[in-house]
Amino acid sequence: MPEATPGLSFYWVELARGAMALVLAAVLLGFHRHYRRSYLRSWAWSWLFLAFHLGALAVSRVLLPQFASGHSVQVLAASVAQVAGYLQICFLLFGTWEFALERSLAPWVRRYAPLLAVGLGGFAGLAFATDPAAASLRHVLRVGLLSTVAGAGFLVAAAAVWRRRGRDLAMGPRLVAIALLLHGLESLYTASVSVRGFATGRLAGEGAAVTAADFVVQLLMGLGMVTCLLEGEREVAERAAGQVQHLAFHDSLTDLPNRQLFLDRLAVGLARARRENRKLAVFSLDLDRFKVINDSLGHTAGDRVLNEAGRRIQAVVRQGDTLARFGSDEFALLVSGLPGPEEAGRIALKLLETVQAPFVVEGRELFLTLSVGVSLFPDDGTDEEALLRNSGSALHQAKEKGRDTIQLYAPAMNMRALERLALEGALRRAVARDELVLHYQPIVEARSGRIMGAEALLRWRHPERGLLYPADFIDLAESTGLITGMGPWILATACAQARSWQEPGRPGLVLSLNLSPRQFLDPDLVKKVADALQASGLDPTCLELEITESLAMHTVEATLETLRRLKALGVGLSIDDFGTGHSSLAYLKRFPIDQLKIDKSFVREMVTDPNDGAIVATVLLMAQSLGLDVVAEGVEKEEQLAFLRERGCAHVQGYLFSRGVEPAAFAELLARGHFVSAAPAPAKAG
Repeated sequence: MPEATPGLSFYWVELARGAMALVLAAVLLGFHRHYRRSYLRSWAWSWLFLAFHLGALAVSRVLLPQFASGHSVQVLAASVAQVAGYLQICFLLFGTWEFALERSLAPWVRRYAPLLAVGLGGFAGLAFATDPAAASLRHVLRVGLLSTVAGAGFLVAAAAVWRRRGRDLAMGPRLVAIALLLHGLESLYTASVSVRGFATGRLAGEGAAVTAADFVVQLLMGLGMVTCLLEGEREVAERAAGQVQHLAFHDSLTDLPNRQLFLDRLAVGLARARRENRKLAVFSLDLDRFKVINDSLGHTAGDRVLNEAGRRIQAVVRQGDTLARFGSDEFALLVSGLPGPEEAGRIALKLLETVQAPFVVEGRELFLTLSVGVSLFPDDGTDEEALLRNSGSALHQAKEKGRDTIQLYAPAMNMRALERLALEGALRRAVARDELVLHYQPIVEARSGRIMGAEALLRWRHPERGLLYPADFIDLAESTGLITGMGPWILATACAQARSWQEPGRPGLVLSLNLSPRQFLDPDLVKKVADALQASGLDPTCLELEITESLAMHTVEATLETLRRLKALGVGLSIDDFGTGHSSLAYLKRFPIDQLKIDKSFVREMVTDPNDGAIVATVLLMAQSLGLDVVAEGVEKEEQLAFLRERGCAHVQGYLFSRGVEPAAFAELLARGHFVSAAPAPAKAG
């Protein structure tokens, strides 16, 4: 039975469908080149293959009456139409999968699914090589099989897009899902008609009405695809804007609010506190000695500690409170609705306790403490700036009290803060104006009284306050980083001065120089020492560098590496203030040190206090067993000198012999020979 021939209007509708498919393919390919969305490329190819399918169908229908059934030209045209139809379905499903699930296809699917589509299309096209009497079989293979595959695929795709649409309720996915559903139902209907015709032997022709319905459904699908892109780009833009806004008000490391967001919430909290006549607290928080972690373990370990500290603090505050990170190891906490300062103190205690638990980083247990400053509204300030400033003043006071503590604001703190600020400015100018000087205190051989060396001591000739000792400004120089700029000057000046005191026939005078924590942790320290020695011409054996016991034991491995590099230069190494820290003899044995300096706090009472006397005697015995020299600091009385002589202390230093003096005065002491007389102590020690 021959197949029914379609009417003229059918061809016009088919022509319109093909033209629309080409336009949509061009539009989607243009969008893909601009936006680089893989689903756009797949959908564009789908529309292009639909245009080929419709064109090849038109050609095959024109050729159908021109050639005998089974002619190679007729078979070729039919095969092209079928292959293009299956590829259209394949790439439509590719694009829908990528759009709905928002991920790329597996490579093997993209590679083998088109081959399967080509195989099915080629098989259906070969139906035209069959007996003309088998028109019903040919119709089932050409129309029924294609419609069945299309119907099943489109319904599955519609369900996938609809599920995605349920997440964002956008118009584009809704249009695509509805169009796929209608197209799938229509394709299954066409397949059922084809199968029924095969069973009854009566084939129905393809009318213009069905083709027009295809046109409408495909137009709806094309509009939906373009809308999907536009809505997707709008969503991406909104998400990016949200991320930018989030980054503008949050810390990039901890994702906590930053200073700007904290100030905004503080302003809101103050307005509410005024209305409700309630108190509000601002906490300034700082991790004590956090910089040592960055310097010794690296910034990655430091970042992990900061993240963990932020999580711990966040866990102990209420949901409505605001914890912010201002930078480095500085945090701020806003707590509203407090009944009084007692509750603020209880919160601060919780914060201290949560930070005191060990931090485990890279298999190491790190122990940190927290300093907390607190200001209250309205007692300590009525605006954002005053509350933050006063909580910062309280924090600074907490650190001055020894860290790991809480300090509530008091008005006197502001005066200290202003004085500190003025002193910092003057200190910065002092470096540029050469107001810094070095004094030298003799180090004496205990038995002979001969000067064996000197310790260089930093002084500041303040234009208004006179001569200032390190206790007045060295902590400020350390905390502000100014000590880093002073370090090379101190090294160069001290080495040059020591070299000038050396004369033919006189034993080399050993110069002791104390290194601050910032100087010792400076990665260029060894180079700076080498440069100072080379510039001055001082023999490295005449320079002895001192570090405090607490610094040496805080970062043992880093200390050991730096000491080894310094030792390689030939300089001597000394542990200052020995006995005041928490030394481990196992580590002390590993350090390439030459000397221990007994802290003056033990020397002061060693004659009258049996405990201090026992400590000094033990240090001397230990040093002798380790082959180390010992210098006892703070010797001010003859009884102390006698005590040290009896126990074999080789060298002493203190006001019994001389205070720290200017270079000219020290040269006079050297000129006097082996004996140094006692001198009265000044008001301040250095």
